[in-house]
Amino acid sequence: MNEQNKYKRKMSPTERVYLIYNHICPPFANQMILEGSGCLDYKKWILAVKEASKANPGSRIVCRGHGPLSHWVDSGIAPDVRKEDGSAWNGIGPEGAPFLERKLSPIKGPTCEVILINGGTPRIAFRTHHGAMDARGTMSWALDIFRSLRGEKPIGSHCALTEQKLARLYQKESRTPPKHRFIAPTGWADADKRGIIWKRVTLEGKYPNLLGQIACIMADEARKHKDGKVRIAVPVDMRFRVQGLQSTGNLTNLIYLDILPDSTPELVSADITAQIEKRCDGMQYWGDNLARFIPLWLLKGTVYRETAMKYRSGFFRNSGILSNPGRLPLEHFQGGGFVCNTGFFIPPGVESLPFFMALAGTHKRVELTLSLPNALASRGRLEALLERLKKELQARKPTYSTLQSAKEYPVQKSKFL
Repeated sequence: MNEQNKYKRKMSPTERVYLIYNHICPPFANQMILEGSGCLDYKKWILAVKEASKANPGSRIVCRGHGPLSHWVDSGIAPDVRKEDGSAWNGIGPEGAPFLERKLSPIKGPTCEVILINGGTPRIAFRTHHGAMDARGTMSWALDIFRSLRGEKPIGSHCALTEQKLARLYQKESRTPPKHRFIAPTGWADADKRGIIWKRVTLEGKYPNLLGQIACIMADEARKHKDGKVRIAVPVDMRFRVQGLQSTGNLTNLIYLDILPDSTPELVSADITAQIEKRCDGMQYWGDNLARFIPLWLLKGTVYRETAMKYRSGFFRNSGILSNPGRLPLEHFQGGGFVCNTGFFIPPGVESLPFFMALAGTHKRVELTLSLPNALASRGRLEALLERLKKELQARKPTYSTLQSAKEYPVQKSKFL
């Protein structure tokens, strides 16, 4: 590979923090799981992943350099394609799927991989280190792999833009972080518990203003355990700010929803729209850039201390994250003998964050996947929270879905993750 033409991308401060999360709670990865029917032809997938990844070198990157000189560079090595036995995995939790726990190495690689999971239901896992890609980037890479499987040319991307640079193109204002005084939906932590747990629930039918509804339900649950404020972080895909921008990188920033006792799903939706119009998704904290200069060992210690402090106080940086990748284009997730019926995202977990939920939808159903620290999920609290969430949503007699196409509802599809 010509060194002068090799794909390189500066590592953003956020991505450096993601390296630490991968040490503390591995794997800190985006995991998109597709379920369907048909066959998983290993040889075809090897060739398709190689071709699509050549067109998207962001899938082959590894970390080089130190401190403010840290950057990502194309290793030239195609991501792994692995075969695993999924006959003991039901797809609704981590039990029976140890292959999803493999740590992706940012130094040695691979930072991305594809797992062909054979069993009663054929499944495919697209796994990407969150320092290398965001959810939208993962989906773009997967779509190009399916194009290759169908004999089509991958669209590809060599974009080296970071979220910091993209945000500065349209937003010059910064923001000051509030005090970390936000409460958790499952109450107090069992501080002796370590690690992350996740569960998935499927809701048949269509649901109005799903993100707003879930935000309000989570706030109600939090206030059952403790008086305090509720703030939900929502990742926003900033690619829509530049017409035609195609990238597999991390081009996501957060907006924050303060959920009051009298908040309604409609008010939450209006708040989201207002923040997007004000370009709040481009606002960065004044201290973000400092992470470039802090040694990773010091960042790691800071995260451990923060987690212990949050567990003792019951107050957190945010109450949780709601990520909405939107409606999955199932018609494009087919090729090589595989036909996709549904899909979901397993959100990465952070022990200092009360919850991380990923929403994904099709024209027939909605998939909700919730990850919690074990310290906040113990004693059946994860299952109980999901059950209450399911009952609340079903009781509202859904009539339509906010997880629609870009033409039907552009904010949900093109901007949220």
